[in-house]
Amino acid sequence: MVDANTSPADTSTPDDLVIEDIADDTPFEIEPEKRRVKTEKQDLPVETLVSWVNRRKLNLQPDFQRNFVWNSGKASRLVESLLLAIPIPVIYVSEEANRTFSVVDGQQRLTSICAFVNGVFPNGQKFKLSGLQVLKDLNRKTFADLPVELQEEILNFILRLIIIEKDSDPDVKFEVFERLNLGAEKLNDQEVRNCVYRGNYNELLRSLTQNEFLLRILQSKAPHSRMADRQLILRFFAMWRNTHRNYKGPTKRFLNTEMEQHRQLSDEALAEMRQVFEKSIEMTYAVFQEKAFRRYYPGNTYNPNGTWEKSRLNVALWDTILYTFSNYELEQILPIKDHIREEFLDLLNTDKKFVEYISTSTDRPDRIQYRAETWRSRLDKLIGMETGEPRTFSLAFKQSLLKKHPTCHVCWQPIEQVDDAAIAHTPDYWRAPKQIPENARLDHRFCHRSRQAAVNKG
Repeated sequence: MVDANTSPADTSTPDDLVIEDIADDTPFEIEPEKRRVKTEKQDLPVETLVSWVNRRKLNLQPDFQRNFVWNSGKASRLVESLLLAIPIPVIYVSEEANRTFSVVDGQQRLTSICAFVNGVFPNGQKFKLSGLQVLKDLNRKTFADLPVELQEEILNFILRLIIIEKDSDPDVKFEVFERLNLGAEKLNDQEVRNCVYRGNYNELLRSLTQNEFLLRILQSKAPHSRMADRQLILRFFAMWRNTHRNYKGPTKRFLNTEMEQHRQLSDEALAEMRQVFEKSIEMTYAVFQEKAFRRYYPGNTYNPNGTWEKSRLNVALWDTILYTFSNYELEQILPIKDHIREEFLDLLNTDKKFVEYISTSTDRPDRIQYRAETWRSRLDKLIGMETGEPRTFSLAFKQSLLKKHPTCHVCWQPIEQVDDAAIAHTPDYWRAPKQIPENARLDHRFCHRSRQAAVNKG
């Protein structure tokens, strides 16, 4: 097993994560007869809605919703509006398979009203009216303090609900949820999925965001508040289940279909998915540590030292590396983890097509297939040539060489970091079953490749 404490966690917040991905705005192709969302209008008194909330028939805080953020003054003025018979905007709810409902739009309003009738805010603070400008004599009063006739006015106030029925077409339903959340901060695709495709798949995604190796890779101490990490995990499962050869765009539909078809999973399926993700993310951390899923930019003639992306995570690399690792076992990967890292750096230095395919139009099927098959082929060769001989040219050995002599033997300029260096012993030393440490020296990776190319050309 890999020790997740071998590299210190970054102090950045989870929202600092930048996902380098190409926006997928491909429109859904929906059959004409399915283009209408099925809704039902209901006019219900506050008393009924409070009862639904208290009996958990109506969920005010589904996991895709933000927390209650209104202050007591804003919530109090809404209550005042009820007493003044001022119309309240329509509230949208989603019908769930178990005959319950989840609030889609209107969460802050409903929470405020229910909190006043029940006497406390969600945080446990007592709800006393404050900041009222018209009914000033009611300031500092709770619902229980109001005269019976005012209590009845609130309880009998009619709110209009639009219920989005559960058998609406999933793609149309997805679009409706997106359009209802065009406020100060629009829900992203994964937040909407958590609303539309509810089930234990959601719970699996939520729990896996706590994985220690994932948090280390994302350089965070907590899951992402906007569910970027859940979408990454969903991408992995969709690729793992369907394979790279069966991917069909657009990506939004690919991920929606994955959740819609598997929203309720058996205990066996959940256990298998958890096991394969945890195994794959552990392998990734073992090989790449905090540089996992980041781009490495090779050096050039002007500066032979390369650079790593730091906070920017490349989704194409996430798909390629994690999905490919799912085909192997820990005991196949961990003994050759340093050699896999070298193979990856060689890939980014030598395969221009692969680099292009992780940079632009990354979700095209042909690019997904090329990336997966190219990286899988390289891994198979490394694993297939295992002989049981000790491999001396490890990452630690390279670090010791760099410490002793941090200068390239080709250009005689300083080598800034270990990943910029290639060991000049035999070509592609990490692919050989045995090496001789006494013959090893360091060159810039760029200089090493340039010299090899010149020799081959000559």
